[in-house]
Formats: sequence, structure tokens, C-alpha cells
Amino acid sequence: MPPCQLKVFLILWTASMCLGMNLEARVESIGAIEGDKETLFTFTTRLLGRERLLNGSIINHVDLDESYEVWLDIDQYRNGDWVPSNMKVRTKPCNWFTNYFGKYFLPMIKDSNLPPVGEMCPFRKGEYYIRNAKIEPHNWPSILFQGLNKFIILYKKNGQVYGGLEFVIDLIDAI
Repeated sequence: MPPCQLKVFLILWTASMCLGMNLEARVESIGAIEGDKETLFTFTTRLLGRERLLNGSIINHVDLDESYEVWLDIDQYRNGDWVPSNMKVRTKPCNWFTNYFGKYFLPMIKDSNLPPVGEMCPFRKGEYYIRNAKIEPHNWPSILFQGLNKFIILYKKNGQVYGGLEFVIDLIDAI
């Protein structure tokens, strides 16, 4: 097989394998990240029951406007160590809430006082609750690895962390 045909075959095979993936998720842990000097965004969350439903509150002590940055890093657990992946997002809050949180996480939250995606920019200060949210990765990109994935979300301004969230999800192939 000529090299050009081999490349086309590998690309099509990879795409077909990724499109056919049906993943299930189990949240293993979730926790808040403190700010460097001051914590302006706090998360009081816990996991309940066998289904590991997410319950808790989010408190914004300030409006999360475009003067902040949102950083997302995803690590995979490989051979006993957390290995950084190439999945890194550095963006502003409006883009984050519209294109990431609103697209991949908000649809899973059925009982909450979180504003709709169109009203999340800027994300206003206040206390928000989440009840019985179940992580369902059906619309997630297929570039995530099966197994343990750690999501680290930081809210930053002028190079300093002002709070964040870290959670570990076990992605498995649904049969």
C-alpha cells in the first residue's frame, strides 16, 4: 500500500473509531482549589449515592467578567502517574461559558439556579446551587482517553489564581 493510501486509511479508521465511541462516566472525586492570596470563586460540592450525583453550591464573590481568564487542563492517569495531556484551554469567561461549560456540562444539570448560557456573560456574583447532576459524556469530544481523567479549572487574573475546581472522572466504554 503506498504511503498516501496508508495515511488516508489511518485517518478514516481513526475517525470511524472515535465517532463510534459511546462513553459512560463515573465521577471519582471533586474538590475546590483555593486562590493564591484570595479565593473569589468557591465550590462546595459533594457526590451522592451509587450514581455519584453532583450536589452543592457555587459562590461567586465578584462578577466573572472578561478581566479574568479561565484555564482548563486535562491530565490522564497512565502507569501510576498523572500525565499532562495536550488538552489545554486558555480563554476568557464569555468564551468558556458559551463554548465549553454551556455545551458540555450545563446540559447535564437538570435542577439548578444557574443562568442559561445566553445570560452567563458576565457570570454574575451570587450563590448558585446544583442538585443531582449526573455526568453524561455523550456529546463530549472523542479525544479524551478512556480511564481516569483529571480536569483542573482555574480562574485567574493578572497571573494569580482566584479559585478553581478539580475533578476526576473515570471514562469507560459503554457496552
